[in-house]
Amino acid sequence: MLLAAAAALANGLTSHVTVSERALIYLPEGQLKEILADPALWPYLRNGTQFPDGGYALGEAYSETAHWEPFQDLYLAWIQEEFAGDWSSVEAREHIAYLMGLSSHGMGDQIFDSLYMQRAYVYDADSDWENVSMDHATDVALAAETGGYPIIDQVIFPDPFIDLMAVAGVEVDEETLESGQNLTMVAVAAVAAEGTSESHRAEWRDAFPWAYDHMFDESVDGCPEWEARVVAEYWQVRWARLNGDSASSEPVIYTFPQDGALGHPTDITAVEARITVVFSRGLVSDLLVPDLFEVHDSEGHAITLVEPWVFYGVSSHVVHLTPAEDWPADTDFVVTIAAGAPFIDGTSSTEAASFTFSTKAPVAELPTDCGCATSRPPLVGVGILAIGFVLRRRR
Repeated sequence: MLLAAAAALANGLTSHVTVSERALIYLPEGQLKEILADPALWPYLRNGTQFPDGGYALGEAYSETAHWEPFQDLYLAWIQEEFAGDWSSVEAREHIAYLMGLSSHGMGDQIFDSLYMQRAYVYDADSDWENVSMDHATDVALAAETGGYPIIDQVIFPDPFIDLMAVAGVEVDEETLESGQNLTMVAVAAVAAEGTSESHRAEWRDAFPWAYDHMFDESVDGCPEWEARVVAEYWQVRWARLNGDSASSEPVIYTFPQDGALGHPTDITAVEARITVVFSRGLVSDLLVPDLFEVHDSEGHAITLVEPWVFYGVSSHVVHLTPAEDWPADTDFVVTIAAGAPFIDGTSSTEAASFTFSTKAPVAELPTDCGCATSRPPLVGVGILAIGFVLRRRR
């Protein structure tokens, strides 16, 4: 039953819990971090993080629904109404931690699937994708290094989840929610045990050698550490919305490559050559027009793009951009995202966003032991900065 969840083709639960834990590091100081970093609330953050996968092994529709922002928005609105913006009570903070766990899971899957798994499809092309679970293999890789996570008491909220699921068009009862959440705990504990077994580690590494070996490689976009960074940004968007300040969130919360990055691959057949934009809210993919995105080189020449790929379609936050021809070598670029991105809550972005990247090679750092007291490091990325576009992102 545990392996039945592999059909989701996403992060395993150990990875999800790791991402929520690591995202706390990247969350700036403030009330949200105070809530989520409270050890007494960790069971709620962790249970919320695990919740969306509970129904897959049971064949229950609530799992897929729980992954996405429309249901999570219903829960967010319930929290707003129930506590009227007063987050001082233990109960209010428990629900906030649970909500942020759901948000971590949904966003984490999108980042992992759209970036890390897309690379694994290339570099583990010979693996048995149809019959063997890559998310389980990568979970074991994490558990082998970190020790995994023990079973803790399950937390579910039949009230309000049963009613909110009904609003979302899904029927579920309390017993089913309990069974699903129990399965998530067993799955996490089982992976932790496998991580201590040399034979199991070898088995899963042989199944997906590239994916197994690169879970801690921060040079690979979409690995758990990058997921954690994006989730921390997304949590701040959700927190602003919870506090009735939805207009404060900018349309784009993360990009791959990051603003000012050098050494971008030129070959459009390489999965790494894509440009990826992560929006602050779920998108209405059918209304997303290609003209929303523009790429120009440093001389102002437009780069022709193929149709934007809204990864996972409706409600997704992730859009891949690919040029029609290879990126020109040794060139600086600016990517502009116009206002008007259509969000699933019926709003549209009101501000444009932009960021830069370059196919120029990174400049090597000067040695630190040269004995030159007046030596200075080279000016990296001057050509990019000269373009004058800066992606304004919450730090």
